[in-house]
Amino acid sequence: MEIESENRAPSNSPISIHEMYKNSYSKFQDEVSLQYGFVGLKLDKLSLTAEVNEEFGMDILNKCFLLYDYFGVVEPNLTSEGVLSSYKGQFFDDEKENWYIEYSPVISIKMNKRPLKIEFTPSKVSKKNFMIVFHQIFPYMKNIAISSFHLAYDFERDLSSLRVNWPKVMYRPIYKGMRLETMDFGAPKGNYHLTAYDKLRERVDTGDMAEIEIYMQYENLWRIEYKFYNEGNIKNELKNGLPFLSKIPVFIENFKGIEFQNLGVNEKIYLYALRNKPELFIDSDKRTVAKYKKLAESISEVNLNVFFQNALDYTEIFNQDPCMINFFDFMKSMLAGDIPKL
Repeated sequence: MEIESENRAPSNSPISIHEMYKNSYSKFQDEVSLQYGFVGLKLDKLSLTAEVNEEFGMDILNKCFLLYDYFGVVEPNLTSEGVLSSYKGQFFDDEKENWYIEYSPVISIKMNKRPLKIEFTPSKVSKKNFMIVFHQIFPYMKNIAISSFHLAYDFERDLSSLRVNWPKVMYRPIYKGMRLETMDFGAPKGNYHLTAYDKLRERVDTGDMAEIEIYMQYENLWRIEYKFYNEGNIKNELKNGLPFLSKIPVFIENFKGIEFQNLGVNEKIYLYALRNKPELFIDSDKRTVAKYKKLAESISEVNLNVFFQNALDYTEIFNQDPCMINFFDFMKSMLAGDIPKL
């Protein structure tokens, strides 16, 4: 299933695609901000793997480009025979530009994997350095795959009452004192992971002064972060329009509402277990799971799945001169090794 933006301008239109994105995004954001407290969607992490042409290893040895760590330049590792075995580090001598590159030709042959890995956070890199990497590294690359990516949805709302109806995975709530700050869902080595956390508190605790100043404009700011893993799984997800986004219900519960108060004691206990220990339902039959999923949905105040996929048309990248991109168009460009339309 191919997902295309409904807001795309015809080629003969005098209005640019960027203007249409800007106008339609403003309307979209106004609507969902009022209803859900939605602030925006960021492409928060992206890992690519690729095969490379024969010139890549030679150009590393000829120092056509250099990799850095936070203490200086990184030298290529050679075998005892003088063959390049690995080269890895940051592409820029700047700890805020997190372009991690790893080339491991020897071990990749043994493990039958692509030898090149590039990992970066599209929402935190600059557009200028993004283009530098594309011009210097991507010409070497072929047979590109996406091994992981994160989608970060931000909400100007306290989401500590958020519930994720995903009963057969581990759920890890993390508290600071009596305050719930993080909810983690997913198997450690699974294809999917979902985390909801207090983004404002996390940035105030760990961010620099510039970040703190930006985030302190919010009274509340929570993030719902979807993490996708496994090249084969990601290929299928992209092909079918990220069906996982609508597969697992994500909602805010209202335990003070009349729907909850009218439930029996046993039903309230089961809902509490579904909320706090979903792994207890792993041996339950489908009928039982379906029953309490339906009950959980009956006391939901807001179902956030309604717009998770719609927001993909308005995904933000870059920390300087931010760009709004269509997520699927951008990912197709990555896989093709083409510079995306920005």
